[in-house]
Amino acid sequence: MTSALNKSTDESLHNWMPPSTLRCVPGGGVLVIRRIISNKGIHSASSLRRLSSTLSTNKHMDPLLASHDRPHWEPKLNSLSKNSQSFQALTLEERLDLAHALIERIEALTNDKLYENDMVVWRVAPEAKVDSNIKDNYSNYAKNFHSYTKFGTTSFILQTLMNIKKNLEYRIAIEQNKKVSKPALLSRKRTKIIQGREIQIYGKVEIFPCLHKIEVWAGTETTTDEEMGKITHDNSHKKHDNGVTLLLGAGNQSSITVYDALYCIFYKNAPVLVKHHPLRPHLMNLFDDLFLPLIERGYLEQIVDGGIPETTDILNKEAIKHVHLTGALKTSDSIKNTLSKTRDECSIEEIDDMVTSELGCATPFIFAPSNSYTKRELSMAAKHIITGKKMNGGCNCVSPQVVVIPSAWKQKEEFKDLLLQRLKSIPNDACYYTGTKDKVESIVARYKSEQIFQTKGENIKRKGFDTDDDFVDPYLIDTGVYGKSNHNNAALKEEAFGPLLSFVELQGELDEKYLNDIAIPFVNNKDNIFGSLSCSLIYPKRYDKKLIDEATCALNYGCIGLNTWTGYGYYSICAGGTWGANKFDKTGESGNSYVGNLFEIPNVEKTVISSRSLTFPLVIDKTFMPPRLVTEAGTSLLLFLSSLLNKNKHGSKASKKKM
Repeated sequence: MTSALNKSTDESLHNWMPPSTLRCVPGGGVLVIRRIISNKGIHSASSLRRLSSTLSTNKHMDPLLASHDRPHWEPKLNSLSKNSQSFQALTLEERLDLAHALIERIEALTNDKLYENDMVVWRVAPEAKVDSNIKDNYSNYAKNFHSYTKFGTTSFILQTLMNIKKNLEYRIAIEQNKKVSKPALLSRKRTKIIQGREIQIYGKVEIFPCLHKIEVWAGTETTTDEEMGKITHDNSHKKHDNGVTLLLGAGNQSSITVYDALYCIFYKNAPVLVKHHPLRPHLMNLFDDLFLPLIERGYLEQIVDGGIPETTDILNKEAIKHVHLTGALKTSDSIKNTLSKTRDECSIEEIDDMVTSELGCATPFIFAPSNSYTKRELSMAAKHIITGKKMNGGCNCVSPQVVVIPSAWKQKEEFKDLLLQRLKSIPNDACYYTGTKDKVESIVARYKSEQIFQTKGENIKRKGFDTDDDFVDPYLIDTGVYGKSNHNNAALKEEAFGPLLSFVELQGELDEKYLNDIAIPFVNNKDNIFGSLSCSLIYPKRYDKKLIDEATCALNYGCIGLNTWTGYGYYSICAGGTWGANKFDKTGESGNSYVGNLFEIPNVEKTVISSRSLTFPLVIDKTFMPPRLVTEAGTSLLLFLSSLLNKNKHGSKASKKKM
């Protein structure tokens, strides 16, 4: 039975799953489901039939069935192109009206449209919708997981919209020469001289519900072309006149595509054609609901994935003036190559400017040199790392991948033991993402057996699967001591995007020069480590804060987490933070722009996110899922407050217009 399921032919799929079900997954249902099977996620007829039943009985997929077999993207693109000039002519007040209208639709995030057939949810809870009477721990976890995800996503997108609204209100007041209070992030501005550089620091502001604070760091001096890569404020907020933005949706997180659509609409000044990732066609229904005000006005359209040939046809259309993607460097390069073939009049620089991207990173956790870490500090540092590693099966651009420690650190063995304990106690998520296992195993194969460690941990409890073969205990790779013959940097030189974590040790004395003279030059050098999206800096309570400021300033990463995981840093973009490659990175490995910066701070270099302390409990904790009653109450409160605030502001404005 298993061997039949593992065949990679369309014929075997049609034998086990009827065509009516395959058509329920748009953009090549056979292709998507074949990828799931080839990734060893399903190993039995019963599991496959369960997926078949889930898809074929899902009424929310009906609108997708009707449009699957016809070339529906061209009329949508033409319509958006016709509306581009009218969209760009919108006044600030009209854009504010759009923000109000979208806030009124926020309740769309709380229904099942965000989660129906989401691969992550289905892997955690394949039977949660089938039998609501199951009373075991698995079912309780599933329900809590759904509710927790709804609360987090609703909070994230709602805060994004509220801050877009605040920025528009602030700009309108300035334009009308009215006295107005600055948004909190802008009002808390100070200048700091660090290592001879003048830095403008905005914040700190609290991020709800993460219990973290963010700062946005911006430079003041003019930077030469030789010093700076391609990440600039002008590039990230560049307007693309008389054209359409093609948004290529992310495959690993639904909220990314929702946020990117909002960002492109309000900050790229062009109508948006959203092409959903093959793993997330279910978002079509959510977008129909949440983005209804934009769809009705002809400013946003969406399509499901139709494969590479269809995407190439879209890119070749003259109406496409801008492409935004969350993905891989290879994909970004392919897009630029396609654009250049049909735009002979454009230079290489102009083609580069047409594409904005958020790509990958081998995310490092850098330990400050000290032998005074408490056991709890080391234990919580290990928990941050392993929690971030196991979230979503390691398929996140913020997933920790490289732990950077001093070779002479006396506490390194103690820390490694604590890390192994966390590997055992923090549950694994399934590896559903296409190609994850193969990529991780290709990296592991480059190391000797004595450099590879794998500790058996717990898996998320679930029913409906005959095996747990789609779970992978994270590999722990000892890459050796940098500068010595035993060092192998294969695990540092590409993003694993899966369950792999590595160690690298750096030589040098444990003194105040270690960070700025040894550790930071190592991670800033892209010959040593891939990407510049984010990194974390770990230090004990009794550590010189001046040295931390100097290290933060010197780190060429787009987001820096101080005693925390940078997963919270991505969340900061809802409050005005930024997410993207560092502007001094010339490689393009992590992309060529950022998203965020909702208050349009000039010359941004990085976002800094900090926890209250290294020992502060984790907000995102895989060992404790808040009861659904708590998170459901939180979601309801968010909706009530947003409705109240939105109506009060919008109502007062409408009454003034009538007067």
